[in-house]
Amino acid sequence: MINLSKRGVIFNVQIIGVKVENLYGIHHYSIKFDESACIKIIHAPNGYGKTTLLKLIDYVMYYRLDEILQIPFTKFQIMFNKGISVMVRRSDKECIQELVYIILSDNNEKSYNCLSQDGTIEKIVEKQLIENLKALRTQIPIHLIRANRLIQENGCKEEKVPAVIRYAKELKFLMKNALAYSAKINEELDRSFPKRLIEEMTSNTNGESYERIKSELALLKSKRNALEEIDLLLKADIEDVEITEKTPWYILKTLQLYIEESQKKLGVFDELAPRIALMREIINKRFTYKKMILSQEEGFVFEVPYHEMLNADKLSSGEQNELILIFELLFKSKVNALILIDEPEISLHIAWQQSFLEDMEKIAALTGVKLIIATHSPDIINGRWDLTTGLEEC
Repeated sequence: MINLSKRGVIFNVQIIGVKVENLYGIHHYSIKFDESACIKIIHAPNGYGKTTLLKLIDYVMYYRLDEILQIPFTKFQIMFNKGISVMVRRSDKECIQELVYIILSDNNEKSYNCLSQDGTIEKIVEKQLIENLKALRTQIPIHLIRANRLIQENGCKEEKVPAVIRYAKELKFLMKNALAYSAKINEELDRSFPKRLIEEMTSNTNGESYERIKSELALLKSKRNALEEIDLLLKADIEDVEITEKTPWYILKTLQLYIEESQKKLGVFDELAPRIALMREIINKRFTYKKMILSQEEGFVFEVPYHEMLNADKLSSGEQNELILIFELLFKSKVNALILIDEPEISLHIAWQQSFLEDMEKIAALTGVKLIIATHSPDIINGRWDLTTGLEEC
């Protein structure tokens, strides 16, 4: 089993490089990744295998043998920090394919021959190997965002729905879950409020200064306004509370308790709200004559001139591609995840491509993910050659 901890400390696993030999029988690549950088761009003309590299990372880490066996190569290796690597070797012996996983951890090497003599999958090997790969993915989740993003399967393979419609429903679900949890917290706090108020009033501790309370009330108001803007709170006109150094101590103590409770109630939205707000900011900056409207009932829809509403599947293909990409990065990616983005330039206007990296840096800063981007668009790179590796030069 891969050892990802030492004396109870969990390592922060990061990718530091990939190597491939004889990709399609002709390409040999060795690509290094900077641990401190949140974005890496792989660029090359069509046919150099940049998309295939992203797929191999995904297929190897999720043990997708059928897909791996469809790609010609002799060795593919993913290197991580902490002395961890995952390598796959394949060869043909007497018309039978051989595929071996080699996992290195703490200077210990373990090999797994994944195919039996007749070419079928070795189930015993498969179980042990999958456990190791799963342990590694808990530390560095892998998420591939494909070039073909617009349509996704919905349950049964025969039924397909636009991805933007599915994601609108997913956002609605996330919002309703957060609101339900908020209601639970509110009920618990409200039920015990009289007791805690009495305890606060009869305690010998000094209350906060009126300046501090005034500042905290202003912050609460600002947070409420932000949550109202993204429909996580109902809009309401609340008059400001005027307090001075002459405000009685018991009023200050009551307000102090009110602030503490309000922070707990609103804290329920601390993870979801910034992601929703950033999605709306990016989308509204990009889309012309359309405004993203967030809704507890619909997730998101779009307002067009004359205040008409448009469902997301009526957007242009470029707009849908942008929306899907942003949604997946913000709502379907875990902390420390490695996100593999294939051809983000598809259907995007040049101006959108040129601001793409700026948006990605904002998302990475908020979510804690790292991105590997495969592109052949110089507008996506937009002068940031420090983030790139050209496959022609590997």
